[in-house]
This record gives sequence, structure tokens and C-alpha cells, in this order.
Amino acid sequence: MANGGGANGRYDVLPVTGGKCNGRGSAMRSKPAVGMKTHWLRLMHREALERLDDAGALRGVRPDSNASYLLELIAFELLLKFVAYAAEPANIERKKSFRHDYRKIFDALPLDVQHRLLASAGERIGPSALSDRDRVFADWTANFDGLRYPFEKYEGDTAEEYAARGNQWLSAGGCLEDAMFRFHPQELFGMLYALRVEAQERLQQLQQ
Repeated sequence: MANGGGANGRYDVLPVTGGKCNGRGSAMRSKPAVGMKTHWLRLMHREALERLDDAGALRGVRPDSNASYLLELIAFELLLKFVAYAAEPANIERKKSFRHDYRKIFDALPLDVQHRLLASAGERIGPSALSDRDRVFADWTANFDGLRYPFEKYEGDTAEEYAARGNQWLSAGGCLEDAMFRFHPQELFGMLYALRVEAQERLQQLQQ
């Protein structure tokens, strides 16, 4: 069915960097997580990387499955929350309000962290829809909900109507704006890369 593309599943091994420099010439200024939350944050980071590994393994078996994309979204959410909590521990007290609202979580980051993440993603993938990041985040939030039960979108369709819907979308040029689901795979790849770099450096700070 019309979905606007899928994720590409490419992840590079990130070098381990020392100190508190972000590798791009500016010092990271974050508040350390406090007390027992440190172990919790480490577990969150580990879970995110495991979901990325799961996504890669599943894509190798079923490259046309949306399940691997969902695993990437879970990893994205975990990394984004990890950075939000590590950069500003007060966000931990707000965590129940964040749910899967990626725009809200991103807006809770310090402005310098927001700019660094978007710049890092842009360096990785070039010009992209992240220039309107709120719209991309909204699509990802909708995908997290909708792709778990995608058949719900077509409850009233017959088999013929379902097939016709996809054919009409393709014959009209497969416009992203008209897709039922908009994946933004390159943007997700870029943000995952940026978040992994940022999260790795903050993880090292937790361990100091």
C-alpha cells in the first residue's frame, strides 16, 4: 500500500571519543543524571542499540517488512529520550507526558543540543525534510501508532477498493504528500546517526 518509502537500515560503527568535547569543536554542557537514574539511563541506551540490531537482522530476512522500520522508530524514541533526560534531568519528571510525541521531546532538549543534532543529521544526509522538523516528527509519531495496526486504516475497504487505492496513488505519481504513511527514511537515518553520536558522549559522562 502507498507508504512513501521505507528505511534503509544502514548504521555505521561510531568511534569512541574521550573527554567532554562533541567532536565538532564545542564543549558539551550537560547536567549529569542523578543517583539511581544513572543505571536506568544506561539500560535505556542499551535497549536502543539492541532495537537497531534487531531492525538490521529483520531487514536481512524480510526487506519489505515495515516491522524493521517500527524497531528503528523505537530506537529513535529511546535515544531521543535518553539524550533529553541526560541533558536535562528535570525532563525525567515529565516523562509520562512525553509518550511518543517526538516534537514535544525534541523541544524539551536544550537549544544547543537541538541545533547540534539537526546539524549532525544534515552533515550526514544533506538537504532534507528536516528543514521542517516538526512535520517530520509528527509523521513519525503517526507512524508509531498507525503502523502497528495498519489494517485499521482500511477497515471499510473491500479487497478491490484496497488494491485500487494503492494503484491510484502510484498512477498519480506516488506523491509523498498523498501517502497514507510517510516514512522519511533518510531523515530517520540522519537523526539516528546524530542521536547515537550525542548519546554515546553523554553515556561516557554518566560513567565518569
